[in-house]
Amino acid sequence: MSDVNGSKALTSPRVVAILAVAMVAAGVSQGFGRFTYSLLLTDVRDGFGVSNTVAGSLGSANLIAYLIGSLGVSLVVGRVGLAVTARIGVSASTIGLALLAWGPTVAVVAGALLLTGVSGALVWITVPGIAASELGPSRRGAAIGIVGAGVGLGLVAASLLHTTVAADDWHDVYRIEAAIGAVTTLAALGFLRGGAPARRGLPGLRALRIVPRWRNLLWSYGLFALSISMFLAFLVAVLEEDAGWSAGRAGLAFSAAGFGTIAGGPIFGPLSDRIGRMPALRLALALIAVTAVLVPIGSEPLSLVGAFCFGIGFTGGPTTIGARISDHVTAEDFGAAYGVATLAFGAGLAVAPQLGGVIRDVTGSFRPAFAVITVCSIGAGLLSMD
Repeated sequence: MSDVNGSKALTSPRVVAILAVAMVAAGVSQGFGRFTYSLLLTDVRDGFGVSNTVAGSLGSANLIAYLIGSLGVSLVVGRVGLAVTARIGVSASTIGLALLAWGPTVAVVAGALLLTGVSGALVWITVPGIAASELGPSRRGAAIGIVGAGVGLGLVAASLLHTTVAADDWHDVYRIEAAIGAVTTLAALGFLRGGAPARRGLPGLRALRIVPRWRNLLWSYGLFALSISMFLAFLVAVLEEDAGWSAGRAGLAFSAAGFGTIAGGPIFGPLSDRIGRMPALRLALALIAVTAVLVPIGSEPLSLVGAFCFGIGFTGGPTTIGARISDHVTAEDFGAAYGVATLAFGAGLAVAPQLGGVIRDVTGSFRPAFAVITVCSIGAGLLSMD
């Protein structure tokens, strides 16, 4: 059933099922495949007896692989379409999680993180387009927001698993995540079907150039990614080392950010449908800029609320950018176009941890890194001006 604007009813069991599978797939590939390692880094380091440099390099490998996957999406989608690409991505993410659950050596863990990095890009770049095509043109923002909430759910689930089962063996976290991934894979194979292939070759850049001010959008997306990556990477550290919080209290702030990510997509998706994509994006960037000032102060109520509001902006950014691209390209070309945009996003993600570490080593504090987050967010907001 569709409304007068061509949007399909959310009461349709088929549409609800597809949106639910897309949302959970995003959580498995992002919350599990990408963010869980950040929580388990010290456990993996101590378990294998390796240095911080080696443990950190494993996390960087995941981000680099995500960047490579973003480039590869243009090629894969152009041949098999959105749905098949998404199913490949979910299946590969689950295999990667299973390898991490086994993980007897550093080499196996490295290979698994490379696999989850590439497959994470295949999933995240395609499922927003699938969701948007299901709900129709008047609710593209809402559809992509629903998928974005899945990332938040995955992040919160990973945090809870880290708190409850990682103490005995970090592999146990990945064992549970792999089981969830296996169920999600079966659901994706059953529900994520159809979707015509895009044009052959590299249609992503051609399609993206249709989007007004696309170059500014890419720069804005890259600066946004740098901001959120640095924020998450050093959120716990700045509260522990600069504000004097205990590890448990700082963990609460990370959880608050996770819960905020669940709310961000459903808030910013419909909001962008009403007020426009770029005004909504500027609001998300403003949230990140302000919270990067408030959180490092270390006032417990203020920092916790700030972390939650950061989470809202965290998923609000990709939601509005995805909807902006979806407004101007066909459903078949969305994955390829969004893949090109995600190259800028991946570059920002990869640069941020190293940049933040250098700033910490030079200044002796993590707080200047959060000042850089504010500056980058403001710059991204200026680039997103119509």
